[in-house]
Amino acid sequence: MATPELIEKLNDILRWEWTGVSQYSQYGFVLAGNWREVYSTRFKESAEESFRHAQTIGEKISAYGGVPTVERDPIKQTSRLAEMLSHSLDFEQTAVNLYTEALSMADGVDRALVVLLEEILLQEQDGVDELTMIVREHHIDSAAEHEAASKVG
Repeated sequence: MATPELIEKLNDILRWEWTGVSQYSQYGFVLAGNWREVYSTRFKESAEESFRHAQTIGEKISAYGGVPTVERDPIKQTSRLAEMLSHSLDFEQTAVNLYTEALSMADGVDRALVVLLEEILLQEQDGVDELTMIVREHHIDSAAEHEAASKVG
């Protein structure tokens, strides 16, 4: 059976996933310019993934007799793609950390929960890996654009 500390950690995860729903949705709404077609859909899909994770974690909290939170953490608003991508990478890395912490708490307590958390952790780590490569590319693009702009002026 889940301990109160494990339920609290699951609520930390749930709060973070609610944050992802809001933050990724906001990014999908406000993104403009050349990259909108590519990234707006990606951000909206990320919001949907966060919502699915929130549903799964909320159901587990209820199953353990806890009360799923309706709170979320503050979102990082911006209209600049490079910042959106950087914030998204930070968001995904924090999710990896939260799921890893919950896994260590669930190990030896609830094998089914461990498997569930491992599956979500894998998705979150895939997000970190993918965003790491995207951010790397955008930093190169931004540096090249800055260098070209300084040569023009």
